[in-house]
Amino acid sequence: MQESRIKSYILKSPLLSMVLFSCFTFLFAIFLCWLGYQKGLIFIPTPNKVLRLNQTNYPLIDPLLLCNTEPKDFNLDKKLTSTVKDFVNARIAANKAENMSVYLIDYASGKWVGVNENERYDPASMLKVPIMIAYYKNVETNPTILSQSTSYTGDDQNTGEYFKSKNTIKAGQMYTIEQLIQSMIENSDNTASALLESYIDKNSLYTVYTDLGLPVPADAPNIQYLSAKLYAYFFRILYNGTYLDKKYSERALEYMTKSDIPGIRAGVPAGVTVAQKFGERSIYDTNGALKDRELHDCGIVYKKDSPYLLCIMSRGQNFDDLAKNISDLSQLVYENIDK
Repeated sequence: MQESRIKSYILKSPLLSMVLFSCFTFLFAIFLCWLGYQKGLIFIPTPNKVLRLNQTNYPLIDPLLLCNTEPKDFNLDKKLTSTVKDFVNARIAANKAENMSVYLIDYASGKWVGVNENERYDPASMLKVPIMIAYYKNVETNPTILSQSTSYTGDDQNTGEYFKSKNTIKAGQMYTIEQLIQSMIENSDNTASALLESYIDKNSLYTVYTDLGLPVPADAPNIQYLSAKLYAYFFRILYNGTYLDKKYSERALEYMTKSDIPGIRAGVPAGVTVAQKFGERSIYDTNGALKDRELHDCGIVYKKDSPYLLCIMSRGQNFDDLAKNISDLSQLVYENIDK
């Protein structure tokens, strides 16, 4: 009799029925989630979890399989950010730089560091990397392009550079496209770069930028349009092996490990592999007077168990001061990245 009265009360109380039904549904959902997790059918992400393809054929790339999406500042390494910010402020206060921007991604933990990372600069010679990417992307539709040959008959384009390599292409000699790419990246050869730019369809080059949602370079000098954070996209797609065929992602990074400009490499111990690309620019006013100099470097440091991407862009009056800032900051990051 008591049981009948309880059932009757529940049926006559819609609110109580709804509450009981909701509780039952919630508990049942928890049970299903628990069961799915136990059976491996449900993946519950953990903070800073990064899943990559386990492969050994291409030692310089590490294709990304899964990276958790978190709120904007969730993975910010606040301690290292503070350390880097103090360094930047000290160099600016000492008149060793007018501005410095830093963007860093710790591939081991998924954490990142940003100091003035959205400040825009002229990437200068760093734009050789998207030229290389455009050619390697072109291989998908034009497999013979890298073996095609051409020669250069103009003037040496490297004479005005402050940091320059002695190993550049020679006028009048024949080079394959692959050889030009190699010289453009390993030696930061402006002559090879100019020849490659004239040889490729502009739309192929611009597609690299638009595919990544980046602004296309303007045909004008001293345009401040890329930040350290945005420029890092080029290195991220190479390291992740997500835009080019893995073979060409690996080759692109391999060429950058052979650059003879110190930059970020000068701040890490000998023997540590660094794939980097630097850029320099002197900015003059309409009367030909020097206004500013810019020096940048972006690269992947393959520190054992703690590889990371570091992009530094800077502006000042003295190239030697800016170069020392980059090498000193590189050392600071290397010593603190996994603490």
